[in-house]
Amino acid sequence: MKFVPDNHSGLRIHGYGTGLLKLALPSGIVTELPYDHETGLHQVTQSIILSGQGLICNWPPATLAQLTMEHIDIISSLEPELVLLGTGARLQFPVSEILAPLHQRGIGLEIMDTAAACRTFNILMSEGRKVAAALLIN
Repeated sequence: MKFVPDNHSGLRIHGYGTGLLKLALPSGIVTELPYDHETGLHQVTQSIILSGQGLICNWPPATLAQLTMEHIDIISSLEPELVLLGTGARLQFPVSEILAPLHQRGIGLEIMDTAAACRTFNILMSEGRKVAAALLIN
């Protein structure tokens, strides 16, 4: 029998619904996100960037139409192998020029609705991948 280390003790998305994301955060991450003492989860109601390095709360774009190259540059500065862009309740594609900072750094990109991005993020984090999720919460 082969034992695999438990990588689930870090940052994990516990739940997602339209307008709300629930996060399980590892100890040591200090945040101003609302905390539910019953469940032990933090609640996110605004767009956010998650990565193995931590989180960037209140990421400015609330909708895909507000997404700019500067917002993408924030993600690329984290130097992930792969970025998951969650576009909200439904799959939408940004203008390709906005994604230039990722392409210039050779960072992979997957665009999907936010619910799919949440599920994929958890899987990739559990595998120890260097992934960032930029999630539009709307």
